[in-house]
Amino acid sequence: MRRVFTGIRAAVAGVLLTAHAQAEGVALVIDNDSAADLEAAVTRLETVGFQVISGSDLTAEEMRAQLAGAQESILRAEADHVLVFFMGDFAQSSSGAWLLSSEADAPSLALADGQGLRLDVVFEIAALADDRALVLLGKRAGEEDEDAEETLGAGLAPGLPESFDLPEGVGLIRGAPEDVLAGLDDILQPGTALVAMLRRNPVLDASGTLDLRAPFLPDGFAPLARADRRAFEAAVEADTEEAFRAYLAAYPNGLNAQAARAEIERIRSAPDRIEAALILTRDERRAIQRDLSVLGYDTRGIDGIFGPGTRGAIAGWQEATGRPVTSYLDRDQIMSLATQAAERQAEIEAEERARREAAERADREFWAATGAVGDEPGLRAYLERYPQGIFAGLARERLERIAAEATAAERDRDLEAWRRARRMDTIDAYEAYLRDWPRGEFADLARSRIQERLPPPPTPAPAPEPEPTPAPSEDNQAAAAEAALGLNRATRVLIERRLARLGFDPGPIDGVFDDQTRVAIRQAQERFDLVPTGYVNQDLLTMLVSGLFQEFFD
Repeated sequence: MRRVFTGIRAAVAGVLLTAHAQAEGVALVIDNDSAADLEAAVTRLETVGFQVISGSDLTAEEMRAQLAGAQESILRAEADHVLVFFMGDFAQSSSGAWLLSSEADAPSLALADGQGLRLDVVFEIAALADDRALVLLGKRAGEEDEDAEETLGAGLAPGLPESFDLPEGVGLIRGAPEDVLAGLDDILQPGTALVAMLRRNPVLDASGTLDLRAPFLPDGFAPLARADRRAFEAAVEADTEEAFRAYLAAYPNGLNAQAARAEIERIRSAPDRIEAALILTRDERRAIQRDLSVLGYDTRGIDGIFGPGTRGAIAGWQEATGRPVTSYLDRDQIMSLATQAAERQAEIEAEERARREAAERADREFWAATGAVGDEPGLRAYLERYPQGIFAGLARERLERIAAEATAAERDRDLEAWRRARRMDTIDAYEAYLRDWPRGEFADLARSRIQERLPPPPTPAPAPEPEPTPAPSEDNQAAAAEAALGLNRATRVLIERRLARLGFDPGPIDGVFDDQTRVAIRQAQERFDLVPTGYVNQDLLTMLVSGLFQEFFD
């Protein structure tokens, strides 16, 4: 993510107006290395009192704009000290070196100025310092290997040249970004000689015309007073104990040290700070919300987040218990809240247990008066009142058994009525059957028998009878009658399934009428008082199919 920072974080308009009376330091920091810590460098420079112009992941155009801003600040403030700190990818040729932009795309020598910032121009602007200038270059490790070369076009090589032709008064320190950052603390310590910094950071390489025995910042560097003020203002803005402690660590005897200690005491005694110091975990916060809910205070959720709902619940509890209403908790209040909630929870559980016992007694008493009798009205009355009761499963099981017995008895009565009609085998008998059993298992067959027994309509004189042919056998007649029905494979499968449902064994249900199927057909015909031929005729088919549909619709 690209970040561009121009100017100083704190308001410094008043300081800039007095720049001629007190020259200041100006720093330009550009970080095109995502692994580097730009914030650390900027904070350290601002703490010392530098006016910092900084940015990260910049395009070439943005880098030139930052450099122009730094030049303007140096000239306007007549800065004694100038510090430039670049981190990122560098490219070089025999004519110069560049800091590449974040959007550089395999630039060649011809395009280097368009996709990078030329370092000799940077050195020249740094030399505008009235006293001394220092350029720090943080070069990524390993950028001079073969992989890095593949990212550059013709005429450019990765990295930095062995040496630079630096202007008078400009020093150069280079190394890995993290090493340069480590050396920056020593460089910015007033009175610390550069050679001492290099001894503590031997991996850094120094060159240029600066006297390494002299410090970059002299003792009593004037911007320290302003840095003291800015550091305290930053701590006030953050308003945290950590921020004021950081100020005191940097300025233990600073202009605002006493005020910083007073602010720390204020923060420590603030209710919200006391609660924050407890460092409550998410689970502990959920437990507090549950305790409040048990006591009847609405936290608007038990999620471990102390939002307005929870704060309001805490305030309500504090008011009800005679405590100062802060909406924040300390350790003693949390313990008291937990104790009250535990007592109330025990009361709730006792009340719930009493309700359950009363409900169970009522359930059992009603069962004894209704369902335990075992008749259908009693069972249904119990289920109507207690659909999820103790005996609900037993009641449903008994009702199903009663219904099954009623269905079986009804089927037996139906079959007996049909057999009576078949024995009489008259229209009146079949009509009587239909009156009693209009939807009976044999209703369609009864209607068919009635139609067969109605007087036939008048017919014309018969044609001369053909020569008599030998009468076929009964089996042949039955087989011919079955063939005339035109039973397809699906119908045969349905017949086999119906036979199996009625308790007969038709053999494999595959639509093929084998010997076993014929036996089952013959048994069905005997049951229905039909001629047992072993072949399907219209009467048997009607009874089987009508029975199938009857079961479907029931």
